[in-house]
Amino acid sequence: MVIRAGYTWEDYDNYQPLERMRTYPSKLYANYSGDPENGEMFRIDSLSNPNLVKNATWKSYQMQQQWRQSSESIPTVRADYNYNIAPGARGFGLAAGFEWREFNIQFNEQDKIWNNGANVTSDAMYSNYYPWRWSIPFVFMNVNGLTYDWSKLSQSAANAATSKYNSTMSDYRYREDVTDGYLSLHYALPKTVFIAGVRADNVNYTSWSPTSSNGIASSNFARRNGSYINPLPSFDIVHHFPMSINLHASYSRSIGRPTPSNIAQAEKMTCGSSDETSIATCTISMGNPNLRPRKAHNFDVALDKFFDHGNGVLSATFFSKIISDDIYNQTSIYSQDGEIYESTTPMNATSSILRGVEFSALDRSIAVLGQVFDLSVNATWMQGHMHYYENGVLMRTNHLIYQPDVLVNGAVTWHIPAIHGGLRATANYNGKFLTGLGTTPNDNTGQGDTFMLNMAFWHRVYKTVSFKYEVQNLTNTHFNNVTGSKLQYTDNTNYLGRGVYFHLIMDYN
Repeated sequence: MVIRAGYTWEDYDNYQPLERMRTYPSKLYANYSGDPENGEMFRIDSLSNPNLVKNATWKSYQMQQQWRQSSESIPTVRADYNYNIAPGARGFGLAAGFEWREFNIQFNEQDKIWNNGANVTSDAMYSNYYPWRWSIPFVFMNVNGLTYDWSKLSQSAANAATSKYNSTMSDYRYREDVTDGYLSLHYALPKTVFIAGVRADNVNYTSWSPTSSNGIASSNFARRNGSYINPLPSFDIVHHFPMSINLHASYSRSIGRPTPSNIAQAEKMTCGSSDETSIATCTISMGNPNLRPRKAHNFDVALDKFFDHGNGVLSATFFSKIISDDIYNQTSIYSQDGEIYESTTPMNATSSILRGVEFSALDRSIAVLGQVFDLSVNATWMQGHMHYYENGVLMRTNHLIYQPDVLVNGAVTWHIPAIHGGLRATANYNGKFLTGLGTTPNDNTGQGDTFMLNMAFWHRVYKTVSFKYEVQNLTNTHFNNVTGSKLQYTDNTNYLGRGVYFHLIMDYN
């Protein structure tokens, strides 16, 4: 019998200012080019009179300060017992256990929002930076570009009502108690192992969400309670064939819980945040207290072939998931007062299916010209569909949320004993995928396909000290936010650049 107990506590504190300005010079015409349907952005080719921009009057819009605070705590206790289930064991064995875990989170946000229209022409800084294919230099707000002098704005220009509403309606509390008990029965023959088990998953949760009436927010939180218990059976069989070939077949039932904000968040508007997955000027998100957990029947069949004295393995796996109450974001995109708004609400789908095949190869000891290399390759093909209701009409999408059609990962490591180090290159390809379903298919949102290459080099400089150098995104990959029924239109491109890291590693083992 092994008993474990732990406590995790985490605090989050973030201040985020937002300053934006715009101008509307008269009698100014622009020529654009670019085809969003082919992964390009609309870009300015030329302006009829660029000097009009430099002599224009700039006015503020979306002037906002935001303070976010969050704290969470997770106490947990777990007990496990097992009998005769070690590798090489024969006959009957069992494993049993119990776990209790409590999750508490409290989120608080304070917003200060100013009315639009203040004259900020003196803050316009005309740089020498010309964005790609622009005919005029980029205009920054604020002389130093780092810290805005908020005292320039009259305190009477602050929108007290909107500030209070956003601040109050963004807050929430959530508590979740999870009690799990499991029993797993094992029976091992010389070539075959059978495992049958069941886990009872019991959850009780309480959410506290702010309320509003006639557009006025109230700090009196509405309390909602919920609970569910699910038996989660599983069955596995592993058979060892000659020539180091293993067959593994399994069935299991699993459950996925909604995130706390999916349930407890009342309504939250964020304008100009660092969320680069959104194309909108402002995003409005809200929870769904009636959201149900995601439940799935999982079927897997895998065939493994070991070689190179156990250092290498070839594997092929077929998997299938039948999902009920899948969770997705319902997205609505609309325009108001010249700004783009994106509203999202988590919803439960009616039914979903995901199937796929995964191939992988790994060898930890490849000798080439006296050098030793590790090589690993993994490729997955997936196909899925989901049924859900939209305004009382049953809809179907041929992808699940965050499900690409193809995933490919590869890595090669050159071990260099002379320096007690090595060189590693990793490559990753991710096909495009959905992030939210629109009220119409044309409003679907997602992320385009990406390919990224990373490099790392490390070596020992002392007995217990090593240096490691990394370059992330060596290919300078950019990420496209896409929309449309087939995610065929590019709305935003994020250039994240490369990341260079240095690590000091001390190992006293």
